[in-house]
Amino acid sequence: MMLRRFLFFILLATALLATPGSGLFAAQLRLECPEVVGIGLPFVVRVESDEPLDRLRVEWAGKKLDVPGAGKTAVEFLLGTDVLKSRPGTETLRILKLGLSPLAVQTSILVENREFPEQRLTVPTEMASPPAAVQERIARENAEVRAVLDTVTPDNHLVLPLMRPVPGEASSAYGLKRFFNDLERNPHRGLDLRAALKDPVRAAAPGRIVLVADHYYGGRSVFLDHGLGVFTVYMHLDEFKVRQGDMVEAGEILGLAGQTGRVTGPHLHLGLYVLDLAMDPAALFFANSVQ
Repeated sequence: MMLRRFLFFILLATALLATPGSGLFAAQLRLECPEVVGIGLPFVVRVESDEPLDRLRVEWAGKKLDVPGAGKTAVEFLLGTDVLKSRPGTETLRILKLGLSPLAVQTSILVENREFPEQRLTVPTEMASPPAAVQERIARENAEVRAVLDTVTPDNHLVLPLMRPVPGEASSAYGLKRFFNDLERNPHRGLDLRAALKDPVRAAAPGRIVLVADHYYGGRSVFLDHGLGVFTVYMHLDEFKVRQGDMVEAGEILGLAGQTGRVTGPHLHLGLYVLDLAMDPAALFFANSVQ
């Protein structure tokens, strides 16, 4: 990704009045982020300041995120776009430094379209067109997942690059235009990795288990909160090895691979969500470290 560092800033406090010889110096915010990002891809943002940071308010793609500064002069966090919810075009990223000496900096990022191939799958009829009897269950599960993914916790546990949860290669890439029994459905908003039945599935990064559930489409699933709106999701498991509330380290076993939910065979569906936007986790297998 092309990176650029922005040195312009807006002072919102008395430092704006600094003059030579006054003993006051205008502080700066420096922002490092991509100029261009492909749709569906995550990216790392780095903010540096001349003085310790208390808290940052981040505004991106209609979302807001508060990032603790913890007295540091530099912080990093994750943002990105979603193949289903985002649109190509220019998005504004705005960063506000809150506290006694507020500052602001903003830039525009071009979200580029990407072309994705089709994938046609044959599944049981009830998985392509669920009967009325399970619609209430699906709606309840969707609401449960939304409530989890809308939660932003202040502790940042994320460490990059992500660890591969299973050693298998990708069987279905992110973004595929999906057809089930010739019926077009939402694009594939995760990454399917090859796994044999009962292969260990490991945490991609440290975090807290916030949901362990058996869902109609996702089957047995584990949701792992890494903080600051970042989640990884592990679907279609055969067996759970963790409980809700557990803290886990990268590489810790979450469960065993399976073929529960809407599947054509055993595998792992790995999801990555940032502020409820689903992104391609494969992009973070080789990314620079956030911590």
